[in-house]
Amino acid sequence: MKQKNIKKELLTLLKTLSLAFLLLTFSSILFSIFDIDLEKIDKSNKVILMLTSDITFLIIIFFAYKKKIIEDFKSFFNKNFANNIETSFKYWLIGFIVMIVSNLIIIAFTNAGLANNEEAVRSLIDNYPMYMIFSVVLYAPFTEELIFRHGFREVFKSKYLYIFISGFIFGSLHVISSLDSISSLLHLIPYCALGFTFASLYVKTNNIFSSISMHMLHNTLAIVVYLIGSVL
Repeated sequence: MKQKNIKKELLTLLKTLSLAFLLLTFSSILFSIFDIDLEKIDKSNKVILMLTSDITFLIIIFFAYKKKIIEDFKSFFNKNFANNIETSFKYWLIGFIVMIVSNLIIIAFTNAGLANNEEAVRSLIDNYPMYMIFSVVLYAPFTEELIFRHGFREVFKSKYLYIFISGFIFGSLHVISSLDSISSLLHLIPYCALGFTFASLYVKTNNIFSSISMHMLHNTLAIVVYLIGSVL
């Protein structure tokens, strides 16, 4: 029985790590297999290819966690939906405040400026607005929450260890991928704060749509604020 549990835990770990790896590399692998060079493709076809890649990975994620997604969807959007949203919103608001305050302190007292990840996302929004709305508002919350929240929770049974690892890796991937100086590491604070919040929310509710919905809300607000600011 013990050997069976160990085998199950190892398979769960392998599944989570594999999906996390694919989240970071799937489009590159896919384009490499079909020998596609995005730099040589016009903008409209590039968007189609990126959408195709994202939708394909969404399908993979859905079938990887199909049972959990269906169960949590029914549970979250039931007669207690208002209470579920209220609980989720309270957690997100705490994380959002910590994120904003820490960002303001970083900008005010250092030369770090905006996170490079934020700058990169804004540049992509300028060049591919419709694709980025899909990617930021739907794709990222759905895939990241299922992997970093649900997937990691299946691996790490200790509540506090899970919250730390889930939040830290989530934050790190948003910073290290575009790191260009030591001061840029300060942006781990706001990104990890949001990751810790989403992980804590998932521990509280055990429903993946609590963190998915708040991740979608957060990203939607961010993209709307940026688009409005670009127009004004």
